[in-house]
Amino acid sequence: MPAAPKPERAPAKRAKPVGRLYWSISEVAKLTGVKAHVLRYWETEFPTLKPRKGNSGKRTYRERDVELVIAIKHLLYDKKYTIKGARQRLAETRKVRDLLDQLEIPFPRANQRQLIQEIREELEDLRDRLAALEASEA
Repeated sequence: MPAAPKPERAPAKRAKPVGRLYWSISEVAKLTGVKAHVLRYWETEFPTLKPRKGNSGKRTYRERDVELVIAIKHLLYDKKYTIKGARQRLAETRKVRDLLDQLEIPFPRANQRQLIQEIREELEDLRDRLAALEASEA
């Protein structure tokens, strides 16, 4: 009895950018090593740090906010800036990512996202090759 034909697969969709859009304050605290109450205080001191708040009042941090927290932490803890000095330094810099690059602070999420995207593309290529090999053997 011949084997039943395999159903055709739908063409693979292009992968969406890997990564999350939002993090909770506890996740940002773990990611950056800054306690949640310090993050809330920094919101009052740094006008550019404004995580969104949902209807329930929970903060949701975007990638830009997380980068800003990392930059603020570096300026305050490593470079020993005062809050006023750090605020001025951030005001002088147009983009936080530029500041992270200037201070040579890696933001690990960006590197992970690129690595995951490369792995995904390699796996998709391997899947396509295997599908072509199976088709040629049939």
